[in-house]
Amino acid sequence: MNALLEWLKPYARAVKYARLYRRARRQAERDRPGMAGRPTPPLAFIFACGRSGTTVLGKIFAAHPDVRYLFEPYHSWAAIDPRTDMLQLYVESDGRCLMDAADVNENIRTRFRRVIREANADPGVKLVMEKTPINALRLGYLMELAPDAKFIHIVRDGVDVARSIARLATAGDYRIAGKALAGKWWGVGGCKWRFLARDGAAAGYYAGEVTSLSLDDEFAKGAYEWLLSLHEVDRHRAMLGDRLFEFTYERLTEEPEATLRALCAHVGIEAPQPWLNESCDLLDEARSNPGKPESLPPRMAASFNTLQERFGFHNRVKPRPIGTDD
Repeated sequence: MNALLEWLKPYARAVKYARLYRRARRQAERDRPGMAGRPTPPLAFIFACGRSGTTVLGKIFAAHPDVRYLFEPYHSWAAIDPRTDMLQLYVESDGRCLMDAADVNENIRTRFRRVIREANADPGVKLVMEKTPINALRLGYLMELAPDAKFIHIVRDGVDVARSIARLATAGDYRIAGKALAGKWWGVGGCKWRFLARDGAAAGYYAGEVTSLSLDDEFAKGAYEWLLSLHEVDRHRAMLGDRLFEFTYERLTEEPEATLRALCAHVGIEAPQPWLNESCDLLDEARSNPGKPESLPPRMAASFNTLQERFGFHNRVKPRPIGTDD
């Protein structure tokens, strides 16, 4: 029976993803009845480099009585703008990882309003909170779509993040019928890495080094995503101003109640004590991912270590000659 269930899972996922995408496309193509002139709830985005703690934070807010929580709605984003599907789960297009305000047009703005704002404007919803980690690379795009939104950025030790990404990137236990996934991280045929490396180099992020990375060097690829995520937040920091709430994963686990109270104040909702108590019970001590000493090309290594020091993380990487790996 277990073997049969495992065999069926890829087909069940394919059916589920197709259904979600069809529904999102229907939402995108027409206004929700009765919404003309009605206000929609405020919006907040949770983002970070993936594997930084966004999932547990999102799970906490999903249980908040005033919040409509959207967990990594890739299907919704693909219906809004096919270029956002950097994993090619829904659309075979020229995907994008980095996106900015110039990528928004009126059609995309309308579809965003319908799919994210209007579709979730139900009675009792006081805040729509969306969590998609890759949005760390799309802050200008988000600010153009939702200039009134609040932003929540969680930062985790880069070595732990990159090791976690490397582990998922080589896992072969997640399959979708009809999709040739490259592990659990880089999408169909490794497309996310191609888009990330292309977009990052075009934006001037370690262009002379990223092209030298081996496709098998999963730690370095994960570290590159971590670097770009933090660099993009810094690039938009002044524009975000007090709309941005930034904290480390360690702060969340060491001071959970105080951090959650501050987050609720930031997004304008109450922090009920029963919810706080249940939320604190979900949080364990921050975990580390032990392993051998890691290395990166020289400029990447220098920036990586500078950021590690800035956020108070203890791990460091060694510089290595371009074109080599461990």
